[in-house]
Amino acid sequence: MEKRIGIFGGSFDPIHSGHLNIATSAYKEFDLDEVWFVPAGHSPNKNENQMTPADLRAEMVSLAIEGIPYFKLCDIEIASEEISYTYITLTKLKERYPDKKFFFIMGADSLDYFERWHHPKIICQKAVILTAVRDDMDITAIRQKIAEIQRLFPAEIYPVSGGKTDISSSSLRQELSEGKTDSLTMLPEKVRVFIKEKKLYSGNQS
Repeated sequence: MEKRIGIFGGSFDPIHSGHLNIATSAYKEFDLDEVWFVPAGHSPNKNENQMTPADLRAEMVSLAIEGIPYFKLCDIEIASEEISYTYITLTKLKERYPDKKFFFIMGADSLDYFERWHHPKIICQKAVILTAVRDDMDITAIRQKIAEIQRLFPAEIYPVSGGKTDISSSSLRQELSEGKTDSLTMLPEKVRVFIKEKKLYSGNQS
């Protein structure tokens, strides 16, 4: 039987409980067999000089999902020299695993400019789109945006109703660089220890 695999991409710099909540909600709500976390390699939208090295971000993901059998680390982007465009990643995955049905997990805020991504039609051909909705978002507006996209090209797009933790990796990095401890509760224990051991986010990162 065709396995249903969630693809959850991101810089994961650092991975936090919000990411895990979204992945868990997608897994449960859409009857997925697994969720694969895909740390970004050469991101088209971010300055790599300001990002934590890929191997360390991948290690943090591994630590965060350790012991959760339906969560996996996928290094397809960090192992590639190419720019990490979503349509390329999904095309590669579909070629490698033609027997799997992929569900691409993304933030609902990205729907606002999804049609301006590189080859969004290919993304929708390769995967069902799951959009994580934060508490402060208007679900009616999101459904309207989904309808707009579906008028442009065939697409299966569904909101993920759970996992609404409103937190960003950038705010966590900022707080950690300032020595604040409130944010530490949003990090899995093993990730907290790893960040401390490696002295990550303790300087001028923002």
